[in-house]
Amino acid sequence: MVRMTDAMCRSWRRYATCELFNENFVHNFVGVVILLAGDFWITKNIGGRLLVGLRYWNEIDEAGESRWRFESRDEDGMKRVDKHESRLFWTTLYVAVLVWVVFFIGTLAAFHLNYALLSGTGLILASSNLYGYYACSKDQQAAVAAGMSSFARRQVVGSFFS
Repeated sequence: MVRMTDAMCRSWRRYATCELFNENFVHNFVGVVILLAGDFWITKNIGGRLLVGLRYWNEIDEAGESRWRFESRDEDGMKRVDKHESRLFWTTLYVAVLVWVVFFIGTLAAFHLNYALLSGTGLILASSNLYGYYACSKDQQAAVAAGMSSFARRQVVGSFFS
């Protein structure tokens, strides 16, 4: 898990400080994209499989159609998943998307369209990891559904009493 969060933090640090050390956009873009690719690969191929027992991939069939495959461990395998590591894994996935959203909105607000492209790339990679693992995990889908229904109940009750 340390490797996964370390790779993620490296890309964030590099993105946030790239103009301080090097004003060449191409160098900054290449450096951040390399770190993003490493983060994506570590999260997708190592973190998800080892920490929460989930994996996803894309296949192209004979007809040329793209098919996404989502897989999780069986019940016995899921019992071996540590709850703390699972919580840290899911929190890291959600936080990564939020951080890239903040970076993206910040670059758009400042009219730095070059860096909006870069933060958009980070947002797309983080979001695709989140979506892939969300589609694999029945537990996470249930937790999100429960959270959404709880939020909706609070909004309805709050609207009656305000």
